[in-house]
Amino acid sequence: MSKQSLNLGASANDNTGDTLRIGGDKINDNFNEIYTALGNGVNLTVSLLNPSPGQVLRYNGSSFVPSNYSNLTSALDVNGNSIISSSNGNINVATNGTGNLTVGVAGIVSTFSGTTGTIDFPTRVQYKNEFASLASAPAAADYPGFFFTVDGDDKPYVNINIATGGVGDTRAEVLTEYASINTLADVDVTTAAPTLNQVLKWNGSNWVPGDDVAGVSSINVWESIVSDSGTATADSQTDSLSILGGTNITTSIVDDALTIDFTGSLTTTLAALTDTDVSGITQGDSLFWDGTNWSVTRSPRIWWELNAIGVEHYTFAGPGFTGTVNDPTLYVYRGFTYVFDNSVQGGGHPFRIQSTQGLTGTPYTDGQSGSGSNILYWTVPLDAPSTLYYICTLHAAMAGTINVVG
Repeated sequence: MSKQSLNLGASANDNTGDTLRIGGDKINDNFNEIYTALGNGVNLTVSLLNPSPGQVLRYNGSSFVPSNYSNLTSALDVNGNSIISSSNGNINVATNGTGNLTVGVAGIVSTFSGTTGTIDFPTRVQYKNEFASLASAPAAADYPGFFFTVDGDDKPYVNINIATGGVGDTRAEVLTEYASINTLADVDVTTAAPTLNQVLKWNGSNWVPGDDVAGVSSINVWESIVSDSGTATADSQTDSLSILGGTNITTSIVDDALTIDFTGSLTTTLAALTDTDVSGITQGDSLFWDGTNWSVTRSPRIWWELNAIGVEHYTFAGPGFTGTVNDPTLYVYRGFTYVFDNSVQGGGHPFRIQSTQGLTGTPYTDGQSGSGSNILYWTVPLDAPSTLYYICTLHAAMAGTINVVG
């Protein structure tokens, strides 16, 4: 309701103002509204007793009393304003126990761990660690591991505890591509500046410039050389290696060039080779390996290996056969040469070609050389009959047919 005011009249007791009852009712109505707005209708629930500067009225469960603003009940929206302190005071943000502190910016959340104390920045951190002077940088003992640079100084620094030599906490210079090797503690190129082609040499306490050969009594330019028939080892700085010729070989050196010449005669014909026999060779002939030499043949030559299974079968292997075959029917071409290699079993199973069947069959020997007990060569005559036979001259079961074609 709106505030009700007492009508006091134009003057005292002029009977124009509110009666006592009406005035008292207005007063009660006003107080009822105040007690309802600031209390429970009976008692006030707002207390202003002993407030301190900066406090707020805070509901304690039954009343609003002066209190510090100590916790939020919803998100705080600063709406473009700042959180500031007065009188150079600190602004502290502290979590309870092992709670984490998180800062979210542009959808990226950085976490200050309440358990380990580590800070996790899932994105990059840009900062400036350059000081006006070395003295302005944080002390090595207070900030170990701190990396920084000094304005105008070409060397970066790191605060580190050096155990070697008892150095302890110190600001160590960090080498870069612009640093001098003299920055290293055990290198001294200041006392004696290096000259052209010198190297760093250890003098017992530091690396210092020195000549490359200083202190070297001898240098062997080669250690050892191994050949097919011997080994040579350098045993002094002045030792020499001789390169000598041999049969049909001469050597010479002119200035810095070593020349090795062959003075013999090269073999330029097949006939001159030690494993060829080309006697009687004519146009169209070819060579075949007879087990000892490359020999002349005037027709295509097919080599078959013979063996035996007991006294029942000959076995054949070679061109035209897939594996080993028992007593096969043979097909031979007129004018071709066939080699029957019976050198394994020839003593117990002599091989023979016949024009008729059986142990008493008629031998056919035209075009043959060699031996059926060892290696038999057969150049099939152009007039050979169309059907011939082979047999072991001692065992009738070891036999087969030869068909002559071509």
